[in-house]
Amino acid sequence: MRELRSSAFWRAVLAEFLGSLLYALLGLGASLRWAPGPPSVTTVVQTLGHVSGGHVNPAITLAFLLASQLSLPRALGYLLAQVLGMLAGAGVLYGVTPGPVRGTLGLSAVSRGTGIG
Repeated sequence: MRELRSSAFWRAVLAEFLGSLLYALLGLGASLRWAPGPPSVTTVVQTLGHVSGGHVNPAITLAFLLASQLSLPRALGYLLAQVLGMLAGAGVLYGVTPGPVRGTLGLSAVSRGTGIG
């Protein structure tokens, strides 16, 4: 529990939140039909990696936890921050993208001229 009181812990959790937000924003944004693409997601990991390890993905955090490379409180903080960051990033992208460009926000969907069969 001492870890929860350290500023390094909260900086790392905040870095995971921001990294996940940018990951969702840039990753989903790259799948839309913009003119030039946004910066690469690897830029996010390089920028925030020294603070929290740059997991930016719950699957990576879970793998680190299972490999005993991450404490349980830190893993739970990272997972919560990553989920909230992804939701915030998708919300920001939805808010700033015009409707015709937005489409399905990268969700795989059946084309308008194609039936389900």
